[in-house]
Parts: sequence; structure tokens; C-alpha cells
Amino acid sequence: MLVDLTDDGARQARLDAAFLLASFSSGRVVGLSATGPMLDTYRSVGAETMRYQTMRADMLRGVEQAGTQALSEACGRHGAPADYSHLLAEQDPGWALATHGMASDIILPGLPGAPSDLPVLMASAAEYALVNAGRPMLVVPPQARLSKIDTALVAWNGRREAARAVSDALPLLKRAKRVILLVVIGGKGLWQHGDGELLRWLGTHGVRATLTVEESSSVAGCLLQKTQQESADLLVAGGYGHSRLGELMTGGTTRTLLHNTPVPLLISH
Repeated sequence: MLVDLTDDGARQARLDAAFLLASFSSGRVVGLSATGPMLDTYRSVGAETMRYQTMRADMLRGVEQAGTQALSEACGRHGAPADYSHLLAEQDPGWALATHGMASDIILPGLPGAPSDLPVLMASAAEYALVNAGRPMLVVPPQARLSKIDTALVAWNGRREAARAVSDALPLLKRAKRVILLVVIGGKGLWQHGDGELLRWLGTHGVRATLTVEESSSVAGCLLQKTQQESADLLVAGGYGHSRLGELMTGGTTRTLLHNTPVPLLISH
């Protein structure tokens, strides 16, 4: 379980979720602290170089200590012994999440922040990792918990990304008391979603799901509204089924869910 240790207000929630996931599978939690690229000064600068190197070493030591402490406290809250380690990377956060995420089972990224915080065509670290890591991602907002999943809401549109997300979420869906498969029909009308086959497949894995069909011009809006109406504890969706560039420009379904989910969101690309 690769966890972004950025202190963004949701770090404790996603660390708790990571240790809970690890307990389900005797897994290991790896906390990632990405500092961003750090420049090396020329040796010929002399005293300035020594001063910079000292400041850099102090900063890295502080990041290392803060990350290790956050992991230790989360392990203590979990109440059971767990295997964990801390990874310090002098890399861009998105790049670090993607590259180290490739060797992980799941990525728990930092909050993507408000879309207005980024230039229109720039992806957040979470968005970059989602597209490039090839691993499922669990976005955990502040105050959210995975300890109890009474209701899981699954977004289904018959696309590859949605199928990948459902498969990746299967261990959590098995723990849910109720699973709702939601198909959102837009302006083009009803089409073949393969939902019958998916319901049967879920049944073979011990997941009894019910199908709900809603009509809405906004898929993301409908999903978020349904999440609230059903008091869902988990939202599952495929990410970037359409052009990622288009979503970055217009703020599509994936971006809206990443930035606004009120519950843990398991998303795959």
C-alpha cells in the first residue's frame, strides 16, 4: 500500500485506510515523502555550497522524521502490529507516486486540491499517477473511514476502465453489506452496458449487487448525488474513459470525482 505522506489534512485518514487494507491481506504500508527535485550547486561556489548542503540535509532530515512519525502514529492507532516503511524521494510527487506505485498493489495519493490551484492543462499528482502507474488508486477525503462498508456504489458504463475498477475493488466489495451498480444514461439514450453479465460475475465472487439506472446530463453529478442519497461508504469508478486532455480542459467526470468525492473513491484507469 503506497501512501502519499503529504500533510494536506487527509493524511491521517488515508494512513488509517492503508493500515486497514494491509490488515486484510497481511500487506505492507509504504509511506512516500516526495520533496520535489532538488538542485545540486556547483562545488566551485565554496561557502555558499556548504551552507546550501547543510540546509538541504536539515530539510531532508525533517521530512524523514515527520514521515516516520506519521507512520508510527498510524500504526499505533491501528492497534495491531503492522509492517511499514518510509520512502524519501527527491522527485516530483506525481512522478514518484507513478514510478513507485508500479511496484505497489494500490496507491493512496494526497488530495488533488482545487482545480483552480493548477494551470488548466496541468495534472495533479493524483491524476498523473492514475494514468501512468497502472495501479488502482484509493482517494480518501478527510474524516472518511473504511472500517465499515455498509453500502458501496459502483459506477458502470460498460467500458474497460469501469471493468478494471470493479475487478480492483472486489476485495472491498466482498466486505460491503450492500452493493449498488449504477448506470447513468445521458442524452444519447440507453445502450448495451453489459450490466447483466457483470451482476452474474459479481455473484460468482459472493457479491450480491442490485442494478439502478438513472438519467442525467452529468455523470459525476449523478454519482455524487447518489452517493449522498444512499449514504454510501465507498465509491468505485473507472477513470479517464474519454480523452484525458479534454477532461483537464473541461473538468470532466474523473476530475470532478477526484476533487469532490465525499467518501473513499477507488478509481482505476
